[in-house]
Amino acid sequence: MTPNTLILEGGLGNRMRVAAAALATARRTGYPIHTLWLSQWGMPCRFDQLFLPSPLFEREGSGVSLFTLRDARSWERLVYARSRAANLHLPRLVQHLLHRRIITSPQIYYLQRDGFDFDQWFARGGGLMMAYRDFAAYTSDDLRLLFRPQPAVQLLVEALTARFTAHTIGCHIRRTDHQQSISESPLELFTEAMDRELAQHVDTRFFLATDDEATKAELLSRYGHERVLTADFPATRQSADGIRHALAEMLALAATSCVYGSAGSTFSQIACQLGDIPLQILRKE
Repeated sequence: MTPNTLILEGGLGNRMRVAAAALATARRTGYPIHTLWLSQWGMPCRFDQLFLPSPLFEREGSGVSLFTLRDARSWERLVYARSRAANLHLPRLVQHLLHRRIITSPQIYYLQRDGFDFDQWFARGGGLMMAYRDFAAYTSDDLRLLFRPQPAVQLLVEALTARFTAHTIGCHIRRTDHQQSISESPLELFTEAMDRELAQHVDTRFFLATDDEATKAELLSRYGHERVLTADFPATRQSADGIRHALAEMLALAATSCVYGSAGSTFSQIACQLGDIPLQILRKE
């Protein structure tokens, strides 16, 4: 049986949900899926810089790997690089030579809309999928099983959550290049929600996760350092350290009692799934 290959694309939250969907699919269908993490634009960080090695999943009694999740090797980074004019579209040519069938990220939305049977597609074996969008249902347990933070990341999480109380609420405010979050989830929606929480519970604390320093400064100025808890490292996602910090913020969000999130961002969705806590997306009517 020829394994299927899945290339994780997009940011941290997208990769986590796609990998969890692949694990659920492999378990359900019994057909192997080898999942590769490539460091590329939008993800300047390796899997092993963030997470402990993925557990081994085998088909029961067969000794055959049912699901794997690991960093891509050097040759795989070349073969599965994004096809573009700069590399003369050679990766796409090689991919078609190696794989019988290929599904790319933009196709997944339309295939889902049209009722495509992804289980049947994987059951044929030898396929290549490149995805930043989940294509199957998965559970919070799947996420927690696959994504166990490295000790250095866990230490960051413990530092972020040290001042949490029983009524600490998460706020994930996505900005920078995410136009949907910027336009649909303006800052005033968060301040209104925070004001309502404080009116009901004067001792409320907020944990703020954001990729925008100006947003961080404004909320600290408005509510003070005692009420708004946030990381003291720079709000950036353009380096390996920045991604490690983002993961620590995601896990800290998961430790809050609930999260106010930004439209169109998977980051707070994954945090709430990891923590099994409620999520409310704040967006304009």
